[in-house]
Amino acid sequence: MPGSSKQANVLDFLPETERAAIRAGKSRYDCTAGIQKAIDTSSRVFIPAGVYPVKQINLKSGLELYGEGQGSELRAFDDSLACEFMLATYVKDGGSKNVADNMRGIHLHDFKLNGRVGEFAYSQYFYLLAVNATSDLTVEKVTFYGFRGDGMYVGSGTLSQTERHNERVTVRNCLFDGAVKDNRNGLSVIDCDGLTVESCVFRNIGNAKLSRSVGGIDFEPDHNWSVYRNVVIRGCSFIDIDTVNTAGITFFNGHQTGSNIHDWLVANCQFKNCFWGIDSSTRQKTATDMADNLTVVNCHFLNSVRVDVGLKGLSGARVMGCTFERSPPGAGPGGDAIRLGAIASATSRNAVNAVITGNTFIGIRPQMGAIGVLGVSGLVCAGNTFLDIFGTCINFSEDESADSARHIDTVVISGNTVRRSSRLASGKAIPMAFLSTGKNLRISKGQMMLDERSFEYNNQVDAGIPRVANGATIEFQGKVGAS
Repeated sequence: MPGSSKQANVLDFLPETERAAIRAGKSRYDCTAGIQKAIDTSSRVFIPAGVYPVKQINLKSGLELYGEGQGSELRAFDDSLACEFMLATYVKDGGSKNVADNMRGIHLHDFKLNGRVGEFAYSQYFYLLAVNATSDLTVEKVTFYGFRGDGMYVGSGTLSQTERHNERVTVRNCLFDGAVKDNRNGLSVIDCDGLTVESCVFRNIGNAKLSRSVGGIDFEPDHNWSVYRNVVIRGCSFIDIDTVNTAGITFFNGHQTGSNIHDWLVANCQFKNCFWGIDSSTRQKTATDMADNLTVVNCHFLNSVRVDVGLKGLSGARVMGCTFERSPPGAGPGGDAIRLGAIASATSRNAVNAVITGNTFIGIRPQMGAIGVLGVSGLVCAGNTFLDIFGTCINFSEDESADSARHIDTVVISGNTVRRSSRLASGKAIPMAFLSTGKNLRISKGQMMLDERSFEYNNQVDAGIPRVANGATIEFQGKVGAS
């Protein structure tokens, strides 16, 4: 039977002798059964301010669960498997691969979830909120604090071969705080068609013991039937996600088979002190494959440790109107603002049909170039401003990959502005160049010839800035105005 629409107060389902201690944040009573009973008997469940030690609580369709803000805290009871999922829709083999059977219409807002990572330490599969086979879920003004694995997991299920699909999930005005950087991800997305994340803050997330797939938001589908598409990440901040190999956002397209994975927008976001701002783990693609369609627009990247945006082997990516900055200029160990293509394990992955336009690059100390090109088929780099770059604005790699699949072609570079505004403390000019070639991620005196579909024209390069660094030669065979 569906629960009553009348509000249920969880304190009414807990022993009267514990209520004062709960309100004072001093109770050690296991509140799980009482809160579960409140949810089972009502569709509107209120959590008054207080600290509630809990194990796993199961959600249901049509539920509104809400509190009084961060003062209403659900806290992990202990570090046992009973606390693996603090709040959950379906787990294990619950639900069905048919989205018509999904749990739906859930609204969670104005409370705090605390996984106690500082006390219990990292554990990969401990999630504060596990969402599987769920449609029309809204999570807003929820604080995810001290998660041991993921803060929020939007998955296919909690068994490895379970096919489940999520639809229309909104995460708004939430705080994901890893507390001690001994976590996995703030938000991990395995499967969701129609995900909106807006006005959220992701901070203090990381794990120096792990190599990849750690950070603010990680898209990591597990199977070829996994779906993640129609993703909007807007107005979010990613702060101090800076342990080795962590990223504000990571996109993975390795299980793309047709139209199951595509269309991702990152707009008006701030990335501050991240190891990577936006990273991608990609497979080799061609222009005939389904485009990924990542759009990064009006974002600000400040003091990333390595690469701000790793397009790598993505297709149809657009980076527009963004600011890439190191402060003070030239700070950091050296990393590119944008990296296209990848070479790893004797294989290549070329970016396909990338557009980089209307961006501003300030004070970057690149490893290759402010824009580093390992491999690309189709690149438009136009209308950008490069200011006080401590190296090269755009660098093309000459390295050959073992699979002979890496290439750089169909490159158009036009209408960019390249200038210096200051000098080094010694009084010398900032060592800046417009274009260069590279080997093993280092500037070299190369000789590169780009194909007849490649053009370089109408770029405004300040006097005294070499157009090509280190005496190299870069020839664009396309001729402007040729019929």
